[in-house]
Amino acid sequence: MNLLLKMKRIKDLSPSERQVVNYILTDPERAANLGIVEIAQKTYTSTSTVMRLCKKLDLDGYLDFRLALAADISEYIDTTMLFEKQEPLDSNDTMSDIVDKVTSSNVRAVLEVRKFNSLDAFSRVVEMMSDAAQIDFYGSGVSNLICHDAMMKALRMGLRATAYEFYSETAMLAKICPNDHLAFLLSYTGQTEDTLRVAEYLRAGGVPTVSITSHTDNALCELCSINLYVDSFESAYRIGGMSSRLSMLHLLDILFSGFMNKNYNRLQPIIEKTFIKETFHLLGQSLEE
Repeated sequence: MNLLLKMKRIKDLSPSERQVVNYILTDPERAANLGIVEIAQKTYTSTSTVMRLCKKLDLDGYLDFRLALAADISEYIDTTMLFEKQEPLDSNDTMSDIVDKVTSSNVRAVLEVRKFNSLDAFSRVVEMMSDAAQIDFYGSGVSNLICHDAMMKALRMGLRATAYEFYSETAMLAKICPNDHLAFLLSYTGQTEDTLRVAEYLRAGGVPTVSITSHTDNALCELCSINLYVDSFESAYRIGGMSSRLSMLHLLDILFSGFMNKNYNRLQPIIEKTFIKETFHLLGQSLEE
């Protein structure tokens, strides 16, 4: 993950450590050229404060911090410029404001899926999908709609898959689920009670689990085998999930594309077989006319 984005989101900081972070984020290019003593002087803190911050950012020392900072500055500046006017939706917004804000939020959500998740994490999940006898998708509300979309993609590839709508169905499946299944648990907040209960049942049964949730510390992450993340910014002034829904769909598209690529020779005949020609019948007629 981009170091500067990580600094923007890190929460467990002392006031002095937060002061160092704010100084660096204000002008990262200038900060990248400063030594540890200079950073401490500029922020009215100490070198030990700067070192503690490095440790909290999972870096071995200030040299590693400077190298990571220099490497990530260009990407961070490009992203910041793209979203410099991003603000939450407001009841007084004009239609022009709404178009700009929703577009900016959705574009950001899609781009940050790549930043929040390593290629290794994507590859591991694709391997888990390949090894699974069945893939089950769990989620409630808007997340359940995303689960059904994922199930349709799985069926198109000839995979055994489920995405039940009601909690009673999902809970029963989770309680009796064999450990050769793979479970995806979708919850933007990571705090949805029904989804957490299902995660606990699956964990007790030794079923491999993958969470798709916001990039925050939440209860769902602690219950799953591997975690994939989406952007943690979602305006309170919204109609259900907006950018979070789009980013979850995007993340699943990446996984299914990776799965298709890994198993292309085996899956291509199935893709052709599961194409439902009659669903395009009326469209074909209208084109011919």
